[in-house]
Amino acid sequence: MNMHTTSYFDFASLAALKGRETVKQPESSKAVLEKFEALFIDQMLQSMRKATVRSELFDSEGIKLYESLFDKEISEELAKSGGLGLTKDLEQQLGLDSTSRDDKHLSLERLNRSLAVNKSKAMALYSLQAADL
Repeated sequence: MNMHTTSYFDFASLAALKGRETVKQPESSKAVLEKFEALFIDQMLQSMRKATVRSELFDSEGIKLYESLFDKEISEELAKSGGLGLTKDLEQQLGLDSTSRDDKHLSLERLNRSLAVNKSKAMALYSLQAADL
């Protein structure tokens, strides 16, 4: 049974994503964004653990180590399964998916139209103010 699971501490996969040729590929870009989301979720979980009132019963170094390792693995799994949606949002923001490229073109057209409307409104207001003087 050959199951390939990635771990939070899998630095070899991060090194493989580091090459310039692979970063340009959408699959590796998605993997980098997933790693970023996993790091983000892990930082969030660490902050939540620090803000939580703790009992002395569960305050040993072993428990803290277990919780940190558990949080790292949970953050990795959450990022792979969609997590907070940060990966998807970043893909759209960076233009890595095809729908965002089409949306960018449409939003640019909308922006140009709204600028033209705003310009005409500004000119009309200016002419009204100039007439009042």
